[in-house]
Amino acid sequence: MPTSQLLHESHVWFVVPESICTRSKLDYFQSILSAQEHERWQRLHFDEDRHRYLVSHAMVRELLSCYADMQPAEWQFETQAHGKPEIANAIDHPLRFNLTHTAGLAACIVHLNGDCGIDAESISATRNPQGIARRMFSTDEQDRLLQLAGRQQLEYFFERWTLREAYVKARGTGISFPMRKLCFDIAPEKDIRIHFQPDINDCPSDWHFRLLRPTEQHILAVALHSGPNPAPRLVVREYPEYFD
Repeated sequence: MPTSQLLHESHVWFVVPESICTRSKLDYFQSILSAQEHERWQRLHFDEDRHRYLVSHAMVRELLSCYADMQPAEWQFETQAHGKPEIANAIDHPLRFNLTHTAGLAACIVHLNGDCGIDAESISATRNPQGIARRMFSTDEQDRLLQLAGRQQLEYFFERWTLREAYVKARGTGISFPMRKLCFDIAPEKDIRIHFQPDINDCPSDWHFRLLRPTEQHILAVALHSGPNPAPRLVVREYPEYFD
């Protein structure tokens, strides 16, 4: 896949980790992890967490090798101040990526020439949306959330929560960012605008956001920093189908 495609596109890949279960494939995935990744994978206590970690991190390595002349096992990564991973290899293009995984889903975005973030969540009533919103949402968003109930309230909450997570992951600020100073407007046609309180040093028009529904139970948000350039076209692919 030529990297030139990313001049006008950003690619989102997703997988249901449990759909990959053949022993030969999982053995191959283990073989391409770095020593550090292998150590982290082994430290995970629950089998489902180990499986999700293995599939998602191996997926990143295979995907990046689609865009650059590098074998999956050769990719090296460095961690920024707040934990954001970046490519450490010397490659010809400023390739960027971001990974998310949650119960039942893993997804990766591959982007060129700008920061990117991705976050996915499983829609679940076990979370406390109102309590989290009081700490993390703007006053207007909190008021709107309280006007909703049931599935509508959960959808409203998880859309804005994943958008926040995608944004701070793109910026690489981590949980230290004051998320209450963000506000998202989502039009019926899913045109998404971000607003900042005056003390946040950022420009709303530099950011582009998308919400996706890769499965009935998951919401996925993408944040792209493109500056004054037009928003790239978002291409969504299912990982196993492309590589099988």
